[in-house]
Amino acid sequence: MKKLIGIIGLSIVCGNTFAGNTTVTTKIDKLYSYAEQGIFDGDIAILISNPPVGCEGGYWLRKADTLGYKNTLSFLLSAFHSQTTVSLSGNNNELWSGSSNKYCRLDQIALMK
Repeated sequence: MKKLIGIIGLSIVCGNTFAGNTTVTTKIDKLYSYAEQGIFDGDIAILISNPPVGCEGGYWLRKADTLGYKNTLSFLLSAFHSQTTVSLSGNNNELWSGSSNKYCRLDQIALMK
């Protein structure tokens, strides 16, 4: 019985850990940068043509609390200018408050060949 309870508990924790993650392979259509907008200073909005369900606006990135902000921004700019296909992963439980559209917080970007 203890093993069964442990397995159920572990599956609940693991299920919640990954609930809300979204991934899409796409090209970046537009990038918006927000300056002097209060809490949105340095935020980047990423618009794509085929956003996943729950992220219909696209993705967003916050400068203030993203340790890999400079690296991620470099990848975004490179992909945008070269029109390289990217894989974007984000969290639809962290929607951007800077828009009424659903922008998911960007967690990862991968450039594809």
